[in-house]
Amino acid sequence: MLRVPTFDGSIGLGRLDTMVVRLATLSMATIFGGIHCLAWFFTFVTHQEQLLWHICALGITGTPWLFFCVAFTFGAASPGLLRQLNIPIGLLCIILYVTARAILLVLMFTTLRHLPGDAYQAVSWIGLVPHL
Repeated sequence: MLRVPTFDGSIGLGRLDTMVVRLATLSMATIFGGIHCLAWFFTFVTHQEQLLWHICALGITGTPWLFFCVAFTFGAASPGLLRQLNIPIGLLCIILYVTARAILLVLMFTTLRHLPGDAYQAVSWIGLVPHL
């Protein structure tokens, strides 16, 4: 065949391949949330903004785990009640994740209103190049 397949779902993945893709997605989402948790001890303008950052950073770190557990672990081997709660809990996880990401985006821009004085100093780049 001389054509590149598209990602329209026509490529069949085995059970092991599907699990590897799911775990890779989960680990990347956890790493992304962990990067936001690195700002845990940064200074914020107000205590409320710092608390909101902490909550949202934990939210985008933990929500993929909750979604993974509900959708892929409890969904397949659970009795009727848990299986019926799969879709609402999954939608709630998605809404929480998107909301936390949006709040973090807004917080990133609002913290620019109160920068330390060193942020306004001009850098003498010529002094940093050793051969000039």
